[in-house]
Amino acid sequence: EDADRVLALGTEIGPTDYDIYASGNMPVPKSLIRVDICADQLARQPADLTIHADAGAALDAILSHLPDGNPSADGVDRAAAVRSMALEEIGPEMRAMCRAIDTLRDTAPGSIIVGDSTQPVYAGNLVYDHDRPGGWFNAATGFGALGYAIPAAIGAAVADPGTRVLCLTGDGGAQFSLPELMVAVEHSLPVIFLIWNNRGYREIATAMREAGMAPVGCAAPPPDFRLVAASCGMAFHHAAPDAIAPVLKAALSLRGPVMIEIDATPA
Repeated sequence: EDADRVLALGTEIGPTDYDIYASGNMPVPKSLIRVDICADQLARQPADLTIHADAGAALDAILSHLPDGNPSADGVDRAAAVRSMALEEIGPEMRAMCRAIDTLRDTAPGSIIVGDSTQPVYAGNLVYDHDRPGGWFNAATGFGALGYAIPAAIGAAVADPGTRVLCLTGDGGAQFSLPELMVAVEHSLPVIFLIWNNRGYREIATAMREAGMAPVGCAAPPPDFRLVAASCGMAFHHAAPDAIAPVLKAALSLRGPVMIEIDATPA
């Protein structure tokens, strides 16, 4: 709201991407410049100026015309302050989830992390910073495609052979696409399936409580994931949310797919 001008790079500015975090009241920029590789997308939202280009190439060109590549001496400090406030605002539970994702990144550097619609992914979308371009992606916003992560992680492993893929999904979301696990086993793909098990659809239940509603249909019982992994012929490990690193290190030493169940049972 305080910005004189907003430069939006490669974003659809979709209401389901932003309003979910702004309680339906995303501020409208005073002046908006949009850069997108898709001309059709540029026409879907009003802007003062649209630039039809690859976002990276456009940004390089813009920076080349600015003094020392930085238009504002305090920009870095202001951005850091905003990130700090965002981290404070999300509360201790989500901050703990973000630390868990940081642990995944730091324990398996250079990996691709594919997320489902699950609480740690929602938290990560707010403040997480991955260590490689294109290495963090999910379908948690928008329509919230439960079950996306398992097949998408398999696709990522096929598309980028030799790169370790971490699939972060909840116990509820995983049940939408459990049969796909056998594809990873059949092709011995280097995917680690991390099941964030909080015994139900906790993100939905939390949202319902915050809206003053009694949670309905959010307590679906999970299967025994140890037996699921065994039935697929897949190695299995169990971990607490604050003790993921050693378990993940052990899984990284194995060939083929591995399942790690993270016990995130509500207190």
